[in-house]
Amino acid sequence: MNAIRQDVLYGLRMLVARPIFTLAAAVSLALGIGLNTAIFTLINTMLWGSLPWRAPDRVAVIWSVPPQHPDQTEYVSIPDYMAFKERNRSFEKVGAMALGEQDFGASENGMPAERIVGEQFSAELLEALGSQPLIGRFFTAAEDEVDHAAHVIVLSYRLWQRRFGGDKNVLGSTVLVDGVATNVIGVMRPDFRFSDDRAEYLAPLPIIGFQLRGSGRYLMVAGRLKAGVSVEQAQADMEPIARQLSKEFPRDMEQGKPWGVRVQSAREALFGFMNKPLLLLQGAVGFVLLIACANVAALLLARASSRQTEVAIRAALGASRARLFLQFITESVMLSIFGGALGVLLAWWAERALVAMAPPWFPRLNDISLDGRVLLFSMGLSLITGILFGLAPALQASKQALAESLKDATRGGSSGAARHRIRAVLVSAQLALALVLLIGSGVLIRSFLKLKGADLGCDPSNIMTFHFRFPGAQFAKIVSMYHGVPLWEVSPTPAATLQRVFERVQNVPGVVSAAGAVLPPMTFAPETQFEIVGAPAQGQDAPSALYYPITSRFFETMRIKMLRGRDFTPHDTASAPWVAIVNETMARRFWPNENPIGKRIKVDLSPEDREREIVAVVHDIPGNPQQKTQQPAIFVPFFQTGPNAIGPMNFLRFQLTFLLRTSGDPASLTPALRRAVAEIDANRPLGDPRTLESYLADQLQYPRYYSMLLGLFALVATVLAGVGIYGIMAYAVEQRTREIGIRMALGADGWSVLRLIIRQALWMTTAGLALGLAGASTLTRFISSELWEVQPPDLATFIGVSLVLGAVAFLACMVPTYRAVQVDPTIALRYE
Repeated sequence: MNAIRQDVLYGLRMLVARPIFTLAAAVSLALGIGLNTAIFTLINTMLWGSLPWRAPDRVAVIWSVPPQHPDQTEYVSIPDYMAFKERNRSFEKVGAMALGEQDFGASENGMPAERIVGEQFSAELLEALGSQPLIGRFFTAAEDEVDHAAHVIVLSYRLWQRRFGGDKNVLGSTVLVDGVATNVIGVMRPDFRFSDDRAEYLAPLPIIGFQLRGSGRYLMVAGRLKAGVSVEQAQADMEPIARQLSKEFPRDMEQGKPWGVRVQSAREALFGFMNKPLLLLQGAVGFVLLIACANVAALLLARASSRQTEVAIRAALGASRARLFLQFITESVMLSIFGGALGVLLAWWAERALVAMAPPWFPRLNDISLDGRVLLFSMGLSLITGILFGLAPALQASKQALAESLKDATRGGSSGAARHRIRAVLVSAQLALALVLLIGSGVLIRSFLKLKGADLGCDPSNIMTFHFRFPGAQFAKIVSMYHGVPLWEVSPTPAATLQRVFERVQNVPGVVSAAGAVLPPMTFAPETQFEIVGAPAQGQDAPSALYYPITSRFFETMRIKMLRGRDFTPHDTASAPWVAIVNETMARRFWPNENPIGKRIKVDLSPEDREREIVAVVHDIPGNPQQKTQQPAIFVPFFQTGPNAIGPMNFLRFQLTFLLRTSGDPASLTPALRRAVAEIDANRPLGDPRTLESYLADQLQYPRYYSMLLGLFALVATVLAGVGIYGIMAYAVEQRTREIGIRMALGADGWSVLRLIIRQALWMTTAGLALGLAGASTLTRFISSELWEVQPPDLATFIGVSLVLGAVAFLACMVPTYRAVQVDPTIALRYE
C-alpha cells in the first residue's frame, strides 16, 4: 500500500511538472471518453433504462407476421386479439392499444380547439402494465365493453399543464373530444410512456361487435407474462393459436399462406429498431477512443525515452522491473482518470447537443440523462484506457537494460528497433481506424445527399398544407360484413363539408391553386389490390398499387407532369362515369407497349365500387422520399365514391389534406386559412398547418441525423489521427537527428535523407490504408440497408477518402522530416 501511495504522489508530481504534456494527453482522452459516454447514455436510456410500468421485463408484445415477409412484424386484427387474449396460457393479462388522433376543444378557459394525438387502451392493457395515474383513475373494464366504450378520457401531464394549468379540479369536468362531451377522469404521470412519446391522452379502445368477425390490422397487443414463463415459451403457446385462426378466417391468408405470430419483450418491440444504429454509433466513437489512446501511447513513449536516465538510476538503486512497470502504469491510469473527468463534462454537453439535434420521434428523448450507470461506465472506461495506452510504454521503459539506458541517455541516440516498430504500429492503426470511420460516414453522407437531391417528379416548394377531418365513429356505422371485414355506411356530411372547405380555401388571397389528398403526398399511401377488367381473375394474387384519393387540380398544384390524357374535374362525381389516373410505372408494368388510356380497372373497396376508366397517365412521384423502388399508383377522384366503405379503408372518407400553392410565403396564409375554415365549422381546427417541404424534411430526419453524427465523429477521428501521426513522426525524426547529421556530414544530400524517411512513412501509410479499406468494406456491407442509391463498395468514396487521408498522413510525416533536413549537420552532430 505504501508503494502505491508513493507511486501516486510521484505520478502527480510528474504530471504537474509537465502541464503541456498532461493537458494534450488529457484533451485527447477527454474527446474519446466523452463521446463514448454520450453515446452510451443514449444506449443506457433506450435499451436498458427503466420503463414506467410494474416489473417491465415481464411485459411482452404480440405481433402478426405477414407470410410473404417473415422478417417483419405487423399490428394485429381484432379477431386475432380476442383469440390471443382468451386462448393463451402464458399471460396473466392481455390487452390492446391503437393510436388515435382527435379534435380537443373547442374551448376550455377560452382556448381554441386543437388536434392532438393519443392512445386508445383496453382496460386489460392498463392492468397488465400496472401503471397508476398521477391523480384520478384509469377507466375500468365496464367502461371498455364492446359496443359500449364510455366517453371518458385521461389527460397526459403535458396536456393537463398546457390546457388547464395543472388545476386538480379538472377531474370530473367535461370537455369536447371530436365534438362529444367527454368526462375527464384522470391525469397520467409525467413519465408515463407506451408506444408514442407524443401521446396527449388515454381513452377506452372502441370495438364494435361486427369487428369481432373481421377487421383490419391496427392493434398493438401486449400482456404480462405469468411468473416463470419466458418469451420463448409464450411464442410456442401462441403459434398453434395463430394456425387455428388461419382456418377460422381464411380470408386473412395472403396468397394461400397463413399469417404468423411473434412474441417479443416490450423493450425489444418498442426500441429494438434502435439497436443497430446505436451500436454502430458506439462502435464509431470506440474507434475515436482507440485513436486517442494511440496518441497518448505515442506521447508516453516519447516521454519514457526522455526518462531513460531516471529509469537507469532507479534500476541501479535496486528498483525491480515490476516496480518500474507499476510506476509507469500508475501514471498512465492517473492521466486517464484526469481525461475521464474532462470526458464526463464533455459528455454532459454532448448529450444535450444530441438531444437538441435529435428528431422529435426519437424514443424516450426526454428521459436521456447521465445517471449512476453512465458514470460507472465512464469510470471503468477511463481505467481500461489508462491500462491500454500505458501498457506498451510501461513495458518498453521498464525492460530497458541498465548499461544501454545510460549510454543512450548520454548520447541522445536512437531508441531502438522495438520503439520504431511500436511507432509504426501506432501510425498504421490510427490511419486504419480513421479510414473506416471516414468511409462509413462518407457513404452515408453521399447516400443522404443523393436522397435529398432525388427527382421527386413534382415541385413541393411554396405549398401550404393542413388537415381537416371528421371522427369516423360519429359519421359512419357498421351495416354488414364484406370480404371478411366490417362494411361501414358513411354519412354524406363529411364529403359535403370537405367540398365546402375545398371551395372556400381556393378563394383565400395569395392562393394560386388548391387541391386535396387524403394524406400529404410523398409521406404515406395505403396499398390496395385491383382488378384489370378483361384479364383472367387472379383472386388473392391480384396485383396491388398505392391508392390516392385526390381532388381536381391536384396535379396542377403539385406540378406533376401529365404524360397523356386529362385531369380530374369537379364533374367527376359519384353520378358521373367512374375514372382513374395511373402513374407511368403502373402503365409500363401492366400495359407494356400499349396505351392504357381507355383501359378499365376496378378497386373493390365496397359493394358499390364500379369499374373505372383510365383517363390519364402521370409522371411518377415516390410514396415517400426514401422509397428505393417506384410502385404502381392509382389516383381516383375523392368525391367519386359510393355510400359504403370497408373498415380498413374507411379513414379515406373522413379527411383531406389540403394543398395550397401560394404566391408568397406559405406560412403567412395560416391566419387567413384559420378564419376561412372557421366559417365552415368552428369546432374543427386547422390540423397541423405546415409546408409540404417540412413534411419531406421530416422524412429525411433519420438519415440526416445518423450521417451527421457519423460525419462529426469521423472528423474528430481524422483530426486526432493527423495530430497523432504528426507527433509520432516529429518525435521519431528528433530521435534520428544524430543519424541525419552523420549522413549529411558524410555527403548525403537532403533528398537522400528525405527518401529514407519517406520510404518508412509509405510503408506505415500503406499498411494503415490496407487495413482500413478491409474494415471499411465490412462496415459498408453492415450498413447497406441504410443506403439509398449507393451500392457497397462505393468505389468513388473508397478511393476519394483514401487519397485524402493518405495525403493528410503523408503531410504529417513530411513536415517534421523537412524541418530536420534543414538543420546544419554540425548542429545535429552536437547530439554526439
